[in-house]
Amino acid sequence: MDVGGNEESFEVQVDKDHAKELEVELNIGAGELNVESGGKEWVEGTIDYNHKKLEPEISYKVKGDAGVAVIEQGEKGLLDKINIGEIENHWNLRLNDEIPMDLVINSGASETMLDLKGLELQNLEVNAGVGDISIDLSGDWQESFDASLDMGIGKSTIILPSDVGVKIEASKGIGESNLVGFVSQGNGVYVNDAFKDADVVINLKTNLGVGEATFKME
Repeated sequence: MDVGGNEESFEVQVDKDHAKELEVELNIGAGELNVESGGKEWVEGTIDYNHKKLEPEISYKVKGDAGVAVIEQGEKGLLDKINIGEIENHWNLRLNDEIPMDLVINSGASETMLDLKGLELQNLEVNAGVGDISIDLSGDWQESFDASLDMGIGKSTIILPSDVGVKIEASKGIGESNLVGFVSQGNGVYVNDAFKDADVVINLKTNLGVGEATFKME
């Protein structure tokens, strides 16, 4: 399959409405994914790609008080037909930080950078395939939330806050893990110093997968 051609740019915008909370799901098969807070609308940004079958699909609907947004790479199974090295697929997205949010990210063969500080996360689920991933959860969180990280194959860096309670339950893969500044409680459970007296706690369950995973605090 020919993947060459001129690069196309897709403007992403999910408009603010009366929803009281958001459920956002991002599904990218291959490419580069960058996510940060600061969106004026619910979701905004650009997706640049070099094959028409990579054109993203966006859906949004409101269920009760929750707005549900799904953004996904176009054709399913495209990666089985082409050389990943020929793909240009760059997602640069901003999420609104004024509303409680459940965020699900499924990435296949991609370089992923998630700067999530400042969001009002209620739940976070990240399923990473092949490629390096960085997740920044530092900052002054006002509410507790749960996070589930399946790190796949590659180098993973997870940045966590030092002034908010953090509990990590790690299911060790066959790679190497580094937990900088955390104290082991046994059975794969680690906490930071703030955990014992914290009113706000990030409960993080992770499958460390294959490769190198580093957890550190800022």
